[in-house]
Amino acid sequence: MQERRTTIEPHLLHVGHEKVPVLIVDNYVVDLDAIVSRARALAPYPQATGPYPGERHFITPGDSLMADYIGPMLDTLAPMISDAFDADILGATSASFSRVTTRPEKLTRFQSHPHFDDASGKMIAILHYLTPTLGTALYRHRATGLERVTEDRLDDYLASIKHLGARESYICGSNDDYEMTAAITGHSGRIAVYPSNALHSGMIPPDHFTDLGCPERLTTNVFIRLA
Repeated sequence: MQERRTTIEPHLLHVGHEKVPVLIVDNYVVDLDAIVSRARALAPYPQATGPYPGERHFITPGDSLMADYIGPMLDTLAPMISDAFDADILGATSASFSRVTTRPEKLTRFQSHPHFDDASGKMIAILHYLTPTLGTALYRHRATGLERVTEDRLDDYLASIKHLGARESYICGSNDDYEMTAAITGHSGRIAVYPSNALHSGMIPPDHFTDLGCPERLTTNVFIRLA
């Protein structure tokens, strides 16, 4: 499963006023179909908790997917991540297969606005697009100008968004409260790596959900702690 092409293509971007590092890696896995098949075989997934709007299946340390897929991927990405984020990897804190399934009218306030996953500055997110999607966007909060929410900014940021309620749609581009600073297209097989404290949201267009359901948006989500 860990067969790799020799044409791995890493691209490092620095996004927005805060120059948020975003590492994009294309052409990592040859047999992506095998990973997708294994991910689908595990469905249905449990409903996720927290800001993720859908279902998640966590990959445990003893799972063969950790040895066959997650471990080799992290080994390959480690030197690229160290260069991009100027820090060494201590290890993964979680890995999961994730599917967006929450209908717009059922979103919580944190699901319908850009969110951050961790304010410590020591965590990064790795997103592996297993199926083609519109992608993921990074944002700037207009009122505060923040693009990353750090521990010293956390209270002020939370106070500044206290008035925001749940929207009955996913954010998919700039609006009155947030400005989109970058859009990462979710090409099948692409890997995106970005700080966990960056304001971001999956790009889920208004026509994603219909009376018949929604297209599959399947990703692998890995959270990594940095030294």
